[in-house]
Amino acid sequence: MSIRFRFDWMDAAPSPDAAARRTMAKLSIEANGKVVTSVLDRQGGKYRKHVVTPLLHVAEWLVGNWQHIRHEVEDSGRQRPGFESRHNLAFAGNGFVLPRLWMVPSAGRVNLRWERWKPQHARVEFIDEAKTSVDREELEREFRTLIEAVLERLRNLGDGGAAAEFLENTWQSIESLDADEAEFCRAAALLGIDPFDVADSTAKTIAEFWENTETAIREEALASAGEDSLPRVGRWLDDARATLEAAGNKTDWADIRDAIPDRENEYPWERGYALANTVRDRLEIGGGPFRFESSGPTAIHHWETESPSRRLQGLVAANTPACVTIPKGEFGKRFLLARALGDYMGRPQPGPGGPGILSSLLTDRQAQSRAFAAEFLAPAESLRARLGDDFPDEERIDDLGQEFGVAGEVIRRQIENHRLTAPWKRR
Repeated sequence: MSIRFRFDWMDAAPSPDAAARRTMAKLSIEANGKVVTSVLDRQGGKYRKHVVTPLLHVAEWLVGNWQHIRHEVEDSGRQRPGFESRHNLAFAGNGFVLPRLWMVPSAGRVNLRWERWKPQHARVEFIDEAKTSVDREELEREFRTLIEAVLERLRNLGDGGAAAEFLENTWQSIESLDADEAEFCRAAALLGIDPFDVADSTAKTIAEFWENTETAIREEALASAGEDSLPRVGRWLDDARATLEAAGNKTDWADIRDAIPDRENEYPWERGYALANTVRDRLEIGGGPFRFESSGPTAIHHWETESPSRRLQGLVAANTPACVTIPKGEFGKRFLLARALGDYMGRPQPGPGGPGILSSLLTDRQAQSRAFAAEFLAPAESLRARLGDDFPDEERIDDLGQEFGVAGEVIRRQIENHRLTAPWKRR
């Protein structure tokens, strides 16, 4: 098993909070062989693999944020208000110290990351940090085991009070959701809203958006919007869709796409890199800079308009890589065009697979399109041929950016992600 929440009940000193006292436990969390709860006792200098905390608080936090941990995705820029409190286990402590363990979903898995830190006024410090991912269903089984163990202990001891009753009622509500209710919970969580605490008017807006938006894009469109901007995002998508449909789909991109075998790389960025190199091979453009044509069978038709949401960056047509995007400078525009091409080329075959969203979200689909764009515009092997062992200085990075028509940050990330310079000399 790749993720484990292990716990042992403990006797605790008398406390006004009977439910918390009755659920005091040693809690150890392990993920893919790494111990999340590794702590050093700063007074005794001893290392241990567990923390001591009332599991009632952990169960309450898990139940309260269940839908967000399942569905609410991360953004590459500024997060929504309250995002950390919904995804960072440290917020479950309620006065007790827990690890800063982030849990964020991504395509059937949950990305985990935790960090070293020294909590103020605590005798322990967390001494390990790592990143990994685990199967979502596996993680949820661990959550369920912990939540149900807390409820069972409080039932047996009979003194859980209002806290135990509220936890049990909320948990039963989650477990008894029908298909339509579960779908609404997913939609609300994608928007960063508690599905069990939402105004009727907002619920109606979410439901209408969900029904009126293509299946291929509605989840990322919701995640790219905000509660206030959702109606504007819906209108923006309608206008962008109309623009793309009016443009037609007479290009050679579909023939190129249909000739590309499916990619089975494990990670989305690996799929993006491999797909970019395959498309370059099909175009027979070698390893040099690529210039988008303004006309012809491999032109990418492109329109610009302001976005109603800072996360939403573009809409890609269903049948071609034609796109409507936010305004950008020269290099930014080229990168968005390459992302649109990567989104189109990377859709499941056969068939076009519906339209695509370009956004700042940290989803697998966005990661694949970003990796495609970086490799398509600035191929790693072409950069390798231009570099020595030393990591290039800023002037050299800017020169390479100018040569390939991308921002210096794209060059920098290509060098780092593909390890194009000697690791011991990279900065």
